[in-house]
This record gives sequence, structure tokens and C-alpha cells, in this order.
Amino acid sequence: MSYENFYKSQACGKAFTIAIENAGYPGGKERESINFPWCGAENDTEVTSGIKTTHKVPAEGGASE
Repeated sequence: MSYENFYKSQACGKAFTIAIENAGYPGGKERESINFPWCGAENDTEVTSGIKTTHKVPAEGGASE
């Protein structure tokens, strides 16, 4: 099982997604940082035992800057 959430940077407003893939480990949920993929700053935290990945969401027109 996996799910994906959309976020916006608290600093500059650029969009990104975070996908969390259930690793299937019992217990072990910890609060983990959600790092902004554009600059690496911590944007939020999530309690999970899964594997998380973040992805940039390109601006309108396909530009990623």
C-alpha cells in the first residue's frame, strides 16, 4: 500500500509531493522530517514506519525552476 500527498513549501510556495510506501514493519512508527525537494529544508513531519520519497512538482508549463 502506498499513498501520495501534495504539499507547498512554507518558504517559497513551490509544490511537491510525498509518497509513502508501506514497508510492512510492525510498530516502529517514528516522526520523520519531510524535506523540501527543491532546497532540502524541513517542511513538515510525518509519523510513519514506511519509506517516504519526495518529488518536485513542475510549475505550469513544465518548468521546474
